[in-house]
Amino acid sequence: MAKAKAILKRKRSIVNTKRITRTMEMISAVKFRQSQNSVKGTATYRKKLEQIMGDLSHLSSNFKHPLVEKREVKKIAYIVLTSKRGLCGAFNANLVRHALTEIAADRAKGIEVEINVVGKKGMSYFKAAREKIHQTYHSVSEDPSYEDVTKIMVEFEKRYEDGEIDGFKISYQKLHSLSKQSPSTDVILPIEFLDETSEDEADGNSKLQKKIDYIFDPDPERVLTQILPLYVRIGIFSRFQEHLVGEHFARMVAMKNATENANEMTKMLSRAYNRARQTQITSEICDLMGGVEALK
Repeated sequence: MAKAKAILKRKRSIVNTKRITRTMEMISAVKFRQSQNSVKGTATYRKKLEQIMGDLSHLSSNFKHPLVEKREVKKIAYIVLTSKRGLCGAFNANLVRHALTEIAADRAKGIEVEINVVGKKGMSYFKAAREKIHQTYHSVSEDPSYEDVTKIMVEFEKRYEDGEIDGFKISYQKLHSLSKQSPSTDVILPIEFLDETSEDEADGNSKLQKKIDYIFDPDPERVLTQILPLYVRIGIFSRFQEHLVGEHFARMVAMKNATENANEMTKMLSRAYNRARQTQITSEICDLMGGVEALK
């Protein structure tokens, strides 16, 4: 009977755990949909801004700006986005593994690499890998605002303009589609304009021809100077948002798998409990019949 009670106790514990994982799955699903809507809005704005920047860059071929300036790369700063909380499967492990691969590739070229981390989990992974972390951004919330991201970006913009770093990259979870996400590393600085040239441009009826029909007031150079910082900050903010969608999706899937595993364990323990109970009843009946026979 003691064995049956132990099984029943374990089953109740798993049922309670299943309730928690199911609740976390539902919460992650709601957050996933909310962050997905935010990404769509930002992505539309970012795409249009990239188009405008491409138009202006073609019209301003001689444009010069510190954030566009390319120089010999001696030092690159990385910022690696990870989550503050766990329970999201291999989300952080895969991302850090990807970042370490990119960092190793840059170091193989003789480039000094500086690692900056967003999220407690990333800090733990890099410490375990014995990598020196230059700065950890603890103040960034789980759902960072544009202002939070701008504070980070302004710091790296200034360092790039001052020549303290020669490049700035971000490693994050890139959202290809709802069913496909993967770790990615993008170059943020120096800025590389979107090239939208195509094969039919030689005919004079291309996108480039449409671009030069635009009338800018003031001149394209002044417009570029004004919107360049916005272009950079919107770009990194949209990557923060994509990463957040990936985190919620990974946690939702992990909790869904945990709930399904709990269901399987509950069924298995129910069968084990029934067998143990049947064994106990059979044993009691045998003892009873043995006692009856002994009294004859």
